Amino acid sequence: MLYPVNLDLSGRLIIVVGGGTVAERKVAGLLAADASVSVRVIAPQMTERLHAFAADERIDWRNERYIRGSLEGAFLVYAATDSPAINAEIAAEANACGSLVNIIDDPHASSFQVPSMLRRGDFLLTASTGGGSPALARAIRMELEQFYPPSFGMWLERAAILRAKLQEELPTSSARTEFWRTALRPDILNMIRCGELEKAEVELRHAALDIGAKSSHGSGRRA
Repeated sequence: MLYPVNLDLSGRLIIVVGGGTVAERKVAGLLAADASVSVRVIAPQMTERLHAFAADERIDWRNERYIRGSLEGAFLVYAATDSPAINAEIAAEANACGSLVNIIDDPHASSFQVPSMLRRGDFLLTASTGGGSPALARAIRMELEQFYPPSFGMWLERAAILRAKLQEELPTSSARTEFWRTALRPDILNMIRCGELEKAEVELRHAALDIGAKSSHGSGRRA
């Protein structure tokens, strides 16, 4: 049984050993999660996309084969070569160094696994089968992609601004709770899903005014 956790990778060194398509997916996911993460790729050959990342100085490419001692200072390690024996050596060194390691061809020997992810800005959904069926996790993610389009990421940015304003406009916790209950109404979520963000925001602003008025009126009666 795995324990789910979201990691802050800023300022951390992540080492990916291998330069193939699997390594490329791992690197792309890391860079998408945190632009300030430090990613080092150890491989004598890489895919074109990884070469592009290196050319843009988004990754540190070590044009060499893995040797023991290559993982010093790593927080996370990906053993992503096409050799199970080398991956096992990488895992042994990572464990000895106290680094978390993911072995692409042996999830049960890995100290962490990466779930199938749907990212919409800061809005993140994941699906995991504990390594039992990655294909099922991908299928679930593809369903979520249809149900939560990119508009949800844009909406989250607006919602964060609204939340800050509501701390002042809605003075009580009960009023704020009522507002967010309104914000999660199916009709509001459907507006977001259809990309009608302006309309959704107008609806919520009207709701905030109504809830604020009721809250103030109630406070007046109690006085």
